[in-house]
Amino acid sequence: MSDLAPETMATDPTLERLRRITMGITAGRLLSALLICWLIYSGHYAWAFWLFVLAALGALLEGSAALLFKTRTRLGGVLDGFADRLLPLLALTALTYNGLLPLWVLIPVLLRELVLALGQKLPETAGNEPWIREPRWLFHINIVAMDALAILFLLIQGPGFGVDLFILPAELLVVGLTLASLVLAFVSRPKPEDEFLNDDPGKGA
Repeated sequence: MSDLAPETMATDPTLERLRRITMGITAGRLLSALLICWLIYSGHYAWAFWLFVLAALGALLEGSAALLFKTRTRLGGVLDGFADRLLPLLALTALTYNGLLPLWVLIPVLLRELVLALGQKLPETAGNEPWIREPRWLFHINIVAMDALAILFLLIQGPGFGVDLFILPAELLVVGLTLASLVLAFVSRPKPEDEFLNDDPGKGA
């Protein structure tokens, strides 16, 4: 669609501003994850709910900008993936600490993150071939499910909306997706050229 070379596009002032904005959004999401954890721990569930919603909207905005304008850098992709994980993980951990979320939900979620960190992210960081891979589509589904579970708890505890009847199905869904993610990461053995959790914007271009 554009005749500009990649090098020319990379130095476009508008793109550079967009990259700074999206990096700022990602940094804000990382900080909000810590603040939300503290708010939940302190019992300020309404504030935690609205900040969580704001962070989720920021993730949607950042992701849309990355897809439409190719603003995501390699570092931005790594930080964005980390923010995607950190927000629901800290929120669910704080909810469990406060006695709202049962341990049988949190433990599989933490186990999944540990296994993927040791089997995929650490080898990739060291420049080695990972021995497990989580499909990208399943990663996003897991994140959305964990976000939804945390928001449901905060919605009930904070503003006072929501229905307790939905909590158990949401918990079972998160645990089921977590276990499915671990199984597929071990047995699917995808091809190296397939797109998974590597957020390198240069791939697939």
